[in-house]
Amino acid sequence: MGRHYEVDGNLYPSVTTILSIIRKPYLERWRGEIGNDNADYIMEEAGELGSEVHDIAEAISRGDKWGATDPAIQVMGAALEEWFAANVEQVIATEQFVFDPLYCYAGRLDLIAIIKGDPRPSIIDFKTGGVWPEAFLQLAAYKHACQEDILRRVVLHIDKKNPGKITAKDAPNDFETDWRMFLYCLELFRYFNKSEPRKSQIIKIKGGK
Repeated sequence: MGRHYEVDGNLYPSVTTILSIIRKPYLERWRGEIGNDNADYIMEEAGELGSEVHDIAEAISRGDKWGATDPAIQVMGAALEEWFAANVEQVIATEQFVFDPLYCYAGRLDLIAIIKGDPRPSIIDFKTGGVWPEAFLQLAAYKHACQEDILRRVVLHIDKKNPGKITAKDAPNDFETDWRMFLYCLELFRYFNKSEPRKSQIIKIKGGK
């Protein structure tokens, strides 16, 4: 079932859990080539790296100090600091929880910030792995649930194969198209997942924050 958030006694599947309904043939082929055990190990390592980079990005966005023992992650952190200094005018929110009581989904945004030269804030998501099309459906769902008047949806790709390289990618499609695609995924997710999530998959949120 994947991650769910509990708000005031109601369960909301996470946006990324909903989007897991999308089949990923490239991932299936990769697993077939290297075997499930190797794939699980690699994905676990990638998840740990992604979490550490997200923690560093959150610290930078808050103006806090950060540190890393791994040289590659140090390079990533330094590149993130440079990107923030060059591109971010104002941080609006970091790691903000949002939920939609009408469509019944929830998620946690990496960053809402005003990019230099823009009149309104953008939603920015940090990725250390590949940037797949569903990433922009994820940001469309966040935008719909967000209280801010969002201008752009941006994926910031921190390349783990080239740690000093950061690429900002704007959503290639308009918001209405991506929002409609997300709703299709939401309906499919509900159709195929009718059981209750396990307790270990539920994150309780107090006051919707």
